[in-house]
Amino acid sequence: MRVRKVKGQGATEYLLMLAAVLVIVAVAVYYVTRAGGYPAVSMNAQASGDNEIIITVLSGSIASGEWAYSVSATSGSYTWVTGTEALDAPSVTIASDLAAGTWYVNVKHIASGHIYFTTDQVVTLPAP
Repeated sequence: MRVRKVKGQGATEYLLMLAAVLVIVAVAVYYVTRAGGYPAVSMNAQASGDNEIIITVLSGSIASGEWAYSVSATSGSYTWVTGTEALDAPSVTIASDLAAGTWYVNVKHIASGHIYFTTDQVVTLPAP
């Protein structure tokens, strides 16, 4: 039996395959950028003076309003506050007038939800 090819059928098939490939690529790009779409920032939290906590930024930055921080007396407990200034070098003050004691600090990128410290940074403020 002989199959007869209709003119234009090959072009239509190629266009359908191209469309399918483009959809797959678009979905993959969406998931890759959503999952890893956060700024690379190297930083640490530390005490400054008797009652202040700062974030020292070693490299990278995040624009104002695009990051949040949490300072808590309980490890793993977060109340996120949006940063009102850019998170960039050399440092940013995130809390002042704190009582002496142990505080747990973390920072996240708001759009991606990425939390920067896998373990909360422990900052101890000395008694006056």
